[in-house]
Amino acid sequence: MKIRLGLLFSLSLCIVFFTFSQDQAKLSITTPSTGMVVIAVTPTFHTAYGLKYPMTYQIDIPSGSSSLKALEKHQILESTWIQLTEKTSVDTFNAVEAVRFDYTNSRVYVSAAFSGASDSLFLEIVDGANNPVSIVYRGISKYYDNRKAVVTATFDDWGDWMFNEEGALIHLFRSYGIYVTGGVITWSTSRPTWQKIQAELDSGFVEIASHSRTHIATPYDTIIGTQHYTSVSEVGGSVQDIKTALNFPPLFSLNGTKYVYTWIAPYGDYDSKVDSLLGGYGYLDARLYENGSTASPREYVYGDSILHPWDNSRNHFSAFFPTLELGAPSWGGGDTSLTSLNGLFDAILAKGDVYHFMWHPQVLYPDINKSYLINHLNHISGHTNVWYVNLGHLYLYNLVQSLDANQTTLVSASRGVPEDFELFQNYPNPFNPSTNITFNLKSKSDVKIEIFNVLGQRIKNVDLGLLNAGSASQTIDLSRYATGIYFYRLNVVSGDGERFTAMKKMILLK
Repeated sequence: MKIRLGLLFSLSLCIVFFTFSQDQAKLSITTPSTGMVVIAVTPTFHTAYGLKYPMTYQIDIPSGSSSLKALEKHQILESTWIQLTEKTSVDTFNAVEAVRFDYTNSRVYVSAAFSGASDSLFLEIVDGANNPVSIVYRGISKYYDNRKAVVTATFDDWGDWMFNEEGALIHLFRSYGIYVTGGVITWSTSRPTWQKIQAELDSGFVEIASHSRTHIATPYDTIIGTQHYTSVSEVGGSVQDIKTALNFPPLFSLNGTKYVYTWIAPYGDYDSKVDSLLGGYGYLDARLYENGSTASPREYVYGDSILHPWDNSRNHFSAFFPTLELGAPSWGGGDTSLTSLNGLFDAILAKGDVYHFMWHPQVLYPDINKSYLINHLNHISGHTNVWYVNLGHLYLYNLVQSLDANQTTLVSASRGVPEDFELFQNYPNPFNPSTNITFNLKSKSDVKIEIFNVLGQRIKNVDLGLLNAGSASQTIDLSRYATGIYFYRLNVVSGDGERFTAMKKMILLK
């Protein structure tokens, strides 16, 4: 059954193989001290998707700033900060950690990734003498490095039968800086071909997607001749084939876990059973296919050039179609008009959307030296205001960015004397073995912090004595204690006898 977006019918099967849901994905953004931003993420979300692609954090800096540096580390006890490579608006770069200072608009764009060392990312902006500068966190850019629009490419039918053609096309797109996501039919792939696919992965710009095991049409739970096909085998078995056969690049793996983010539906067929299984096997997105419009010049279609919404009930993004197909397949729907292709790209760039083209190797390979293809690649490549990215990373970035917009807990460092007493959420959280507890004091006060286990037993008491009004923080080390939920309580007695008490929960995860 072929379906368009929004027409997915109710699930008749409910199988959960993958326990993550977006409800478990929380970001905590704190600015605990001058110059510093701390981004923490829940361990479940981190493990589920790796989060190795750099996110771009927007930070305001003081007017008139110059010669600043951006530093990062991943654990609170690390003594060494790493300076991020500085880029400018005329540089061409993608998928790397970097910083770009926009001194004219008093803003810095810091592109940094989580690591396998912790669930936290520490960023600091400092001057030439390494003194932290006053900053204000403004959120995650919609696109990497705050680019205006996106180019991504996908292709079908990666396997033994067309490998030389696929390899030649991948090399062509790589030479133009275009990132490609290739759908592998895993049971049509022999060991020598897996080795060639590995070489393409190692050369960069390539994401591996699943195109099923056998490339049959839905429904997958069927018997054809003597062969018994199942949805679990096609959707889940294929991703396991890929993970077994290949070593993944760093951006697609974390601490030994490999990530296949993209499902490319064979024939564009998609049904409720496939839809129910994708999230369970860790897929983020599902790219469909249909014969597109043959109108020339091709018109901008809003629904085919935007990022599609997350479906929390299914734990993946809503299925979508590419913007267009390059080439002229015998079944129709492709485009080989340079005027049409360039015009559509220009329209999408102007609107700030996603130019997502796809291709079939058996169709596009005969055109590999044709002028329409070469001239179009020249037209769409090399733009410093365009983000060139694999499809899976585009949607991974979109997921984290949407969390930043909708679910972030933002705590700002106090500027001057706070108007009230306040206790903030610890950072990082979860933590191992240390965490910071930050609080505001509106007047000079006697301060104590108590730590309790889930039985209500006090396990630690920290007497900070008299502290002046302002923002303060205290590092708590629970290295002697086991993984679990703990509570911290702030007890304040001001100089004039006013009392303030507040308690919050934190998680130690070893």
